[in-house]
Amino acid sequence: MNVKKITPIVLTLLILLCGITGICTASVTFTDTPGNSITLPGPAERVVCLNSDVAETMVALGAGDKIVGLTDSVMTDTVLMSHIPNAENVGNWQTPSLEKVLQLKPDAVITYSSSKPKNTDQFINAGINLTYLDCYKMNTLDHDVRALGSLIGAPDRAEQYIGFKDRWVNKITGQVADLPADALPEVYIEGYSDYSANGKDSGMDQLVTIAKGNNIASDLGEQWPKVTPEWVISEDPDLIIKAVSVKPDKTLAQVRDDVMKRAGFETLTAVKDTQVYALNGDLAYGLRSPVGLVYVAKALHPDRFADISPDEALKEYADIFVSGMENGEYYAPVL
Repeated sequence: MNVKKITPIVLTLLILLCGITGICTASVTFTDTPGNSITLPGPAERVVCLNSDVAETMVALGAGDKIVGLTDSVMTDTVLMSHIPNAENVGNWQTPSLEKVLQLKPDAVITYSSSKPKNTDQFINAGINLTYLDCYKMNTLDHDVRALGSLIGAPDRAEQYIGFKDRWVNKITGQVADLPADALPEVYIEGYSDYSANGKDSGMDQLVTIAKGNNIASDLGEQWPKVTPEWVISEDPDLIIKAVSVKPDKTLAQVRDDVMKRAGFETLTAVKDTQVYALNGDLAYGLRSPVGLVYVAKALHPDRFADISPDEALKEYADIFVSGMENGEYYAPVL
């Protein structure tokens, strides 16, 4: 047998076989948000997203067509869905339909690490290993976006987003770097529910901390502590920032007005000085949080950030990553 003559032919056949079947595709290894190492045989082509932030991140990374399953809450987001042509509804994110997910034959099923589905055991017992990626907290965005970029084969696009985020974070931190700790405004951060505060290391706490504000709930020992009106009044914050899940029957301006009219709040410094702000949760958490950071920074230190606008950051995000996101009600008042 003449090996020298046969080897090139065999090599050519192997190359063709790899191209047709994908059997030679390099494996993909990354760590999820909790730090678990995950290896896939190759980049995922069919993904079920039980996490709305991961869904938006996949669109931003140019892979909306790889999403084959979404939860019902994401299916109602018309702007995001315009970039996701192939997804089917797999039910509620807390109890997604195992049967439907199995029918979709996904390469990966992604959910939050902090809020796992209540029927997680059913998925594990069925042989589906869930991937836990958050993609919503500022301090884990770099890691999570890079991990997702590896998972779907879009590492360059992931780095482009991180560059966008870093530019805005650096712009904010650079202009407040000289502020002493005793000069920071006291801030009460409230979540979607009334008197559900945002404690240390919550998504909004991270934005306020980066923008040089002092979160009055940071020492309460929980990420989302429940507080009382009396506690807020006793703390007398300089500013109030309310994260809002926008409902059709209530504008952000109405939510802000309701906060200012709460019983006893007329005595608060924040209310007397009209330093009360309502921020759409889509900017408080997730891929658009750099825009929320700009808004928070302008609220905390208006004199230092007169030259930048959250609208500017939002337009850049929409132009580069997810078109259509520049339209919507995001904050009240407009800064």
